[in-house]
Amino acid sequence: MSHHYDDHDHDKLLRWRDDLRAASVADGDFPAMALFLVKPQATGSHEIFRRYRTEFEQRNAGFANLVIFGMHGVSATVRSLLAQTGLSESDLPVMMLAPADEPASVIAVNLPAGESLEGGDDPNGDGTCDYLAPWQDVLDRIRITKRGRPLRLMGVQGRKLDGPDLRELAATALASSPS
Repeated sequence: MSHHYDDHDHDKLLRWRDDLRAASVADGDFPAMALFLVKPQATGSHEIFRRYRTEFEQRNAGFANLVIFGMHGVSATVRSLLAQTGLSESDLPVMMLAPADEPASVIAVNLPAGESLEGGDDPNGDGTCDYLAPWQDVLDRIRITKRGRPLRLMGVQGRKLDGPDLRELAATALASSPS
């Protein structure tokens, strides 16, 4: 049985594939590509996506650079993308990030699984932030990366994924999914 979120995410996957084909994400215009795979109840991760979207839009990044799936339900598209990247549903919510000039250098960053950022900006909740959440560290790195410069991800708290190329992921997921 197909759910509305299956159709929604499949349509978005088609659009992402088409935008990736049309856009030159590796031309140095914007330094990053990010893919968010979430669950509906992980609204803290939805807020993190919105923060990324705001930053990306302010710097004229396109849809090819930033996309989210799973906000309305864990769709067949989410499952296919997880399979293509070697992740599973237990890894949700997750952000996959790569420098635009190295789309196969993908790092998976875990996101808050709850309804809030769970102290993502201030883990102690009292203004005494001991560290930055990995997603915030990456966002800060994107903010300071100047146009035409490569995004540096060395030291980001995340998991290096072996194999997926974010530039090719949408087409691969579509080719592997049942019609």
